[in-house]
This record gives sequence, structure tokens and C-alpha cells, in this order.
Amino acid sequence: MKQMTIAKLVAVAAAGLLSQAAFADGGTVNFNGQIVDSPCSIDPSSQNITVPMGTVSRAVLNGAAGKKATPSKFQILLTNCGATAKGATVTFTGTTDANVTDDLAIANAGQVGVTAASGVAIELGDSAGTKIPVGSASGTYVLGLGNNPLNFQATYVSTGPAVTVGPANSTAQFVVTYL
Repeated sequence: MKQMTIAKLVAVAAAGLLSQAAFADGGTVNFNGQIVDSPCSIDPSSQNITVPMGTVSRAVLNGAAGKKATPSKFQILLTNCGATAKGATVTFTGTTDANVTDDLAIANAGQVGVTAASGVAIELGDSAGTKIPVGSASGTYVLGLGNNPLNFQATYVSTGPAVTVGPANSTAQFVVTYL
């Protein structure tokens, strides 16, 4: 009888150790967000946008200031807009070009031995191509109930007579203001 009790205790202890081993690994899940009183939400796909500007021949931009490449289109999607959502403007901010101070500057490539393109900047515009100066509000976008895509474009523009080749990247932040 005593052997039977000891065997049962050993079996229970072994089962306890084995079940604890199954729960030995763990981790953390962080949830980040914010609840705001806003007429619309910015769709998650629009919070970190990459706009492919393409590969542009230097010949398209070289020779004079103000020459433009073909625009690249992008969109900021506002979702779940309610009845109070009547209109919105968008303001883009970022490092501006030294020569054309309302366009985005081209950033250094960040790679050893690689020099960014020069003599070029990025001009932002609405869907019709009307320029939106960096740091200034866009024209008003009329909003309706539900989802509202706000359409924009970005264009390489020469800032002087000589353009050099290299990566031509930049970064901007945006803020949506509701009217």
C-alpha cells in the first residue's frame, strides 16, 4: 500500500513538472493606438506611405530650373467619416530644398560612397497638379459620409541648370485638419 501511494505521488509530481515545462516560454504583446474626437480616421494603409518616384533620366530635368518629371500619384484615405466631416486640408512638412524653399529637399543616400542626386527637389501637389508648398495647407477637400480618398502627386523638379545623378529620396510628414 505504501509503495502504491509513493508511486502515485511520484506520478503526480512528474505530471506537474512536465506541465510547467510546457508553459516555460512567454513574451509580451504591446498594443499602441489612440482614441480621438475626430470627424474621420486615417486608414492604417495611409499612415506610412511609400511613393515610388521611378527612374528618371537626368536629361528630363537638366538644363534649366523648373523642369519637371512625370508625377507619381498617391492617396491618403480617410475612413469612417461622420456627419460632422465637411471638409479637410492636408499640410505636409519636411526638410525643404535650399534653392526652392517650398519643395522637399533630396536626402543624403545614407550609404557609404553613394552621393544623392543634386539640383533636384520634390514638388507636392493635389490631384490636379496644383502645387502644395511644404508647410502650407492644401486646398479644401470636401468630405462625405464614409470613406474619402484624398489624392495627391509628387514630382521631381529641377532647382537649377545642373542636375547630378544618384538616389533622389525624401521624407515628409502630414497633418489632416478638419473644417
